[in-house]
Amino acid sequence: MRDNIMASTSPNNIKYVYILILFATTLSLAVALYVQQQNQHDRQQFANHAAIISEDIWAINDISASIYLKLAMKADHYKKLTVSIPGEKNFIVLEQEPLSGLSYILYSAGLIHTKELTQPVLYQEIKIGTITAVQYVRIIYPITNILLVLLLLLLIAMSIVSLFVNSKHLEEEVEVRTKNLRHSEQRFHDLVNFLPEIVLETDINGNITYANHAASTLLDPKLSSLTDKCFLDFIDESDRYDARTNFYKAIQGEPIDLKEYSALGSDNNIFPMLLKIAPMFTNELLVAGARIIVIDISSRRQLEEQLLRDQKMKAIGLMAGGVAHDLNNILSGIISYPELLLLNLPEDNRLYKPLQSIRRSGMEAAEVVSDLLTVARGVAASTEVLSLNELIEKYLESPDFKELTKTHPDVRIVTHLEPALGNVNCSRIQVRKCLMNIINNGVESITGNGCLTITSANEFCSLPATIRAEGLSSSRNPSQQKRMFSKIIITDTGEGIGAKEMQHIFEPFYSTKVMGRSGTGLGLTIVWNTMQEHDGTVQVASSTKGTTFELFFPSLNEKIPEQSKEKNWRDYIGTGETILVVDDDPRQREILKGLLTSLKYNVVTVSSGEKAEEYLQKNRADLVVLDMLMPPGNNGRVTYENILKIHPQQKAIIASGFANDEDVHATLAMGASEFIAKPYTIEQIGNAIYKTLFS
Repeated sequence: MRDNIMASTSPNNIKYVYILILFATTLSLAVALYVQQQNQHDRQQFANHAAIISEDIWAINDISASIYLKLAMKADHYKKLTVSIPGEKNFIVLEQEPLSGLSYILYSAGLIHTKELTQPVLYQEIKIGTITAVQYVRIIYPITNILLVLLLLLLIAMSIVSLFVNSKHLEEEVEVRTKNLRHSEQRFHDLVNFLPEIVLETDINGNITYANHAASTLLDPKLSSLTDKCFLDFIDESDRYDARTNFYKAIQGEPIDLKEYSALGSDNNIFPMLLKIAPMFTNELLVAGARIIVIDISSRRQLEEQLLRDQKMKAIGLMAGGVAHDLNNILSGIISYPELLLLNLPEDNRLYKPLQSIRRSGMEAAEVVSDLLTVARGVAASTEVLSLNELIEKYLESPDFKELTKTHPDVRIVTHLEPALGNVNCSRIQVRKCLMNIINNGVESITGNGCLTITSANEFCSLPATIRAEGLSSSRNPSQQKRMFSKIIITDTGEGIGAKEMQHIFEPFYSTKVMGRSGTGLGLTIVWNTMQEHDGTVQVASSTKGTTFELFFPSLNEKIPEQSKEKNWRDYIGTGETILVVDDDPRQREILKGLLTSLKYNVVTVSSGEKAEEYLQKNRADLVVLDMLMPPGNNGRVTYENILKIHPQQKAIIASGFANDEDVHATLAMGASEFIAKPYTIEQIGNAIYKTLFS
């Protein structure tokens, strides 16, 4: 109810009430003024009638007076006229015919009434008689006319006011809509300029009439001010004819799918793009030109190439891992059998040096296999807290480096090592391989006199750090988190790396050298994989003046633990402990049994995980040496999991030529204490077993 009351007193309703009151007041005033004027007119007119008949009354000429009075009665709507003179009260008596029609109805309804008028008849200022009249008051007719006139005036006034109000409202509406249109247009332009895609509008000849911000950025900075530039000028000449053909097809209404072309950029660089053309019409539905959208697909193309490279790396890694596993099993015999023979062979024996050469060749072959495992990223490398400066210095003192400097005597080696370099947690072997591969490449790239500089430094940054070298650059394993890094910088003054080669330098088996003579094509792949394993990155910058490699290792605040003195295999002799060897390869079982027997252990061998479980159901072993891959049965992880159900405290180490990271880490997490990679020496396997049993 309250809402109804509020609605009834709304501004619009109050406005109409005011109009109604104003109209009623105006009508009342007009009627009152008219009635007053009409009464005065009636009295004046009646006095005029009395003056006109005065001479006839003086002459006692009732006929002439009656004739006039009849005319007056009809004109002024008198119901009855009576003239009296002295001595004769009804000298003249005239009566109007009864009312009829609308007048009768109005009279019956009281809307027409009568009034009496009396006026003396004077002749030369002497009263000679009296005229009396009963007059119909027909004010309803003029009031109706007044009402109609006022209504007409009201309608005219309201129409004028309405027109004025509507005109003002229309002006406001036009102003609001104009603002909205401008805002919408500005928003459209902002949106189009915000798009990373190029948006163009052209006339029917292909001349550009509009270009968004992306077009100015990617194609030509002056494009927005050019009016005679054709969009075909920004398409490579080899694709221009096809683009022109599709343009005219599109403006003729033929649907054209996305087309790929080569675009000419602002710096004359060529980049791939997708082009979509649609006709643009005038208000008369005539073709005015075309609207074109250009999508730069350079990033997508790079991602596709990166995905292809990653898939290639994965495929090669899987292949390398499988090959490495088999090769390691074979190399175990080449390394371990000579070692077993050398244990009891005097150095002056004529077979001593040949056996050492066989063993050394096996170890070198094992290094190549280790490189394959690094590519496969399926081997768990042991890490320790080390100083990169120490690793650099030890490599520069190694026989491999000395042999390199002998073959390239014109190349100077300069070092700038940071004394306060942060320590890192790394694999000694893998970092040494990185140094060896990069230094070898750098030295071999120098023709004649040159210089190779090795620098170490601390840097607080987020990866990839800014590359400050001119020319070409490449980086792997980027990260946005800032932290402290210890880095090795190796710069050479060689010929540099070409643009095409830079895209492939980290791919396995990619090399510009003669394959088999100067390397395997795995060197930089090993560098990349090593940095991945160490949560670091490798960055490369190259020009015609040389190449710079930067290796970033996460720094540690830990100190380097004290190194124990070097031991030989006799320091790891046991006291008759039982060792259970689990390996599917009979040659591996035989080799390990011979090595461990030499170390005074009691050795039991089985060929599968299932047989190991069966043995431990009835017997105990002080230590289990597990291979990781033993197809078609259980692998090392599943085997150790089942063994722990039999003997929850069972000690174990992992010995394998290849293992999946997840399986290795899972087995170590369950309690296995060491991972040792095949092929291994007697010192390596003896150390691992001795530490597990007696520490």
